[in-house]
Amino acid sequence: MNTSNFTTVSKLVRPENLNHHGTLFAGVTSMWFVESSFIEASRVYGDPSKIVCIKVHGMKFIRPGNNGDILEIKSILAHVGKTSLTIYTKIYLRNTNDQLVDGFVTFVTIDENGKSMPHGIKYEKPSEGEGLTLWNEVERLKHSDTQTKMN
Repeated sequence: MNTSNFTTVSKLVRPENLNHHGTLFAGVTSMWFVESSFIEASRVYGDPSKIVCIKVHGMKFIRPGNNGDILEIKSILAHVGKTSLTIYTKIYLRNTNDQLVDGFVTFVTIDENGKSMPHGIKYEKPSEGEGLTLWNEVERLKHSDTQTKMN
């Protein structure tokens, strides 16, 4: 279990990744977003066969990607629950650092029967900086999800 560092994945936007507007298709972007998040969750937990995605939340498209763009996708552990790992991921242009997308993906660890199980990762709430900001944003998203379910 490795809770330090982060995962970075690079992608080249190719013609087959474009939509009818000639920009990066949101479906492809979403796939890359979740894939990078999964790689980070697997890096932290150590066993990808016991991790499943349960939610993509707060994903925002900020600007389009274009054919030929080289993208960097950075994923970092943002929050830890008893059975869950929430990863913050952002996609940006390699050359300019202009951000295209950001948001969170939550995964749970599962046993051989597909039931959620405690992962045993010890991770304390950060006390400052980006880590604290991300932790608090996940808490806010969790709270807004609870409110939505109640309505």
